[in-house]
Formats: sequence, C-alpha cells, structure tokens
Amino acid sequence: MTRPITSTGDSMQAALTGAIAELVACDVEKVRLDVEAPGLDDLRGEHRLTLRVEAPAPTQTPDDEVVSAPVAAGTDGDPLSTEELDEEADAAADFLEGLLDALDLPGDLRIKVHEDHVELEVVEIGSGALIGRRGQTLEAIQELVRCSLQRQFQRRARVKIDAEGYRARRLEKLIEKAEEAIDNVLDSGEAERLEPMDVFERKAVHQLVADVEGVESRSQGREPARRVVIEPI
Repeated sequence: MTRPITSTGDSMQAALTGAIAELVACDVEKVRLDVEAPGLDDLRGEHRLTLRVEAPAPTQTPDDEVVSAPVAAGTDGDPLSTEELDEEADAAADFLEGLLDALDLPGDLRIKVHEDHVELEVVEIGSGALIGRRGQTLEAIQELVRCSLQRQFQRRARVKIDAEGYRARRLEKLIEKAEEAIDNVLDSGEAERLEPMDVFERKAVHQLVADVEGVESRSQGREPARRVVIEPI
C-alpha cells in the first residue's frame, strides 16, 4: 500500500523540502520519486514532486538474483575531481540548510570531502527528527538529496548524509556483525548473508573481508535490499 505525498514549489529544492516536511512524520522503508518539472536548472514555472511511501520490500530468498561485486565496490561511475566533489558538497549543504529552515530545526553542518565521496553531517539538532525509526527518515532524505544532485549535475551523486553520528554508530555495529559472520564462516564453512546495507556500508564490509584469509565477499540482490554475502574460499 502506498501513500502519495505531493509538494509544489517555485524550485525543485522547494518542492523537495516541502515533501520532506511531511515525510519526517512518516514511517518509511522505501522511497520512489516521480518528478514532473521543467528541469532543475529552469528557475521559472512550477515544480511538482510526487513522493510515494511504500511498504517494506519482501525478504529475498536464496533463489533471488545474485550479482557479484568486486572487493572495492563503491559508488558507480568514473571518479570525480576534487572540484566536482566540492560542487556536490555545496549543493547538498544548500539543500540541507533549506530543509532545516523549513522544519524550523536547529543544527549545524559538518562537511568532509573524501577521495571518492562527500559526507555531510547535521549536528546539534537536539532530537532524532531527521533520523526516524531505524534511520528510515535519514535514508529518505539522503535519497532526495541524491536525486536533486543527480538532476542538477547529470551524474551519479557521491554524497552521504548523516545526522548526529547515526551512520557512524550503525557502521560500527555492522562491522561487529560482519566480524562475527567471518568467524562463523571460517568455523562452519557455510556462507552467511548480512542485513541490507547502503553502498558505503557494503564497501566497508568488503574491505574488512578482504583483509581476512579464507573468506571472500560479494554483493547480492537489488537496492534497497542489496546485501553482502560472506563465503569460504
């Protein structure tokens, strides 16, 4: 079952911000974007965004499509230059600042430009309003920011959005689970599947597995249920 959220504005960012203002009150597992607009670079005319909040994707079975990924798998496409990453960081920061203003939330931004992606963290919010249950609202916000950047720059966005250190805490727990899974695979000789992760989390787990003899990893399934499988060699 889906619940559509429709927002309009005199810019794509305004329409996205309006949709997020409703979205933060939702319990979201998956977000699909349908955009009707004259184009992100066209500042004239009305921009219309319809956001459909959907039920969780069904759990995949062992018969689902399997797609292997290299150990260093990360964001798709050619590497971006430092200047291009800076452009994405500035655009994402503008979006998040507008979002905080629209929601009347306090908060500051911390921006880190890494070799292959940009990380923006909202801090000092004083609440979990941007995180949501199990990070679902944060995932939706990240997807909207990426959608906005991809339309603006006509390339896959390399931006990760965090709030109050949530992703760092989650990654720490995922690494602990991956380490346990590695031990289990080495002891039992049986493969183990981890929970669904985003591309940055999968990359960290792939790198962890690559440093351990006797095991290998691959990515399986489709977004948003794509996960890492650890197997014996």
